Amino acid sequence: MKKIVIIYSIFIILVLYLLEQILLTPYIIKTIIKIPIFTLFPYIIQHYFIKEKFLVKIKKSERGSVLLWAVFVFIIILLIAFAVKSSINTDAISQDFTDRMMLNRKSMIIAALYTIFFNSLIEEYFFRGFIFKNLLKSNLLVSAYIISSSAFAIYHVSIFKAWFSPGLMLLMLMGLFIGGLIFAYFAKKEESILAPWIIHISADLALILFGVFGLGILG
Repeated sequence: MKKIVIIYSIFIILVLYLLEQILLTPYIIKTIIKIPIFTLFPYIIQHYFIKEKFLVKIKKSERGSVLLWAVFVFIIILLIAFAVKSSINTDAISQDFTDRMMLNRKSMIIAALYTIFFNSLIEEYFFRGFIFKNLLKSNLLVSAYIISSSAFAIYHVSIFKAWFSPGLMLLMLMGLFIGGLIFAYFAKKEESILAPWIIHISADLALILFGVFGLGILG
């Protein structure tokens, strides 16, 4: 089980890097490919080979804690983003959107809404519901946290590669790794991807609001 999860995860991260940075696949095409390899195929592996289910729920006693963490993550991300704002190459980000992703103003808005509410869900399903959960089932607690969080961080390199300097990229990877640990903690605590998904939504919302109002990406 461990080998299946790790091999599939590495393969998918490499495929997405190939699509993003080598083939320069437009955003819509990449998304069409990404949805089934993040959801359908892991579901088949999990349901028919591993025979494990992952619930979507939050214990009533934990709802307040989850919301507090969502607000905390939202604020922290905004504070850090504005702290490093002067070091961000806004032109490089805007050019990447238009040239590589082939997004215009209207499609950027649609992509932003998709990222906040749906992309965050399929990422939680893949990284926490598939990788973390199944490694956890193998009694690999530390490895489950480290591997799922590392995969979550490294996966984003293909998206952000052209956006940041090496220093900012390292900071971004550290932040994503820590975020992955937080998401995994709530996935384990709740035995569900709903709690980390809510916190993930708040993180993506903070980043997109910063991009719009802090960097003027849609301005």
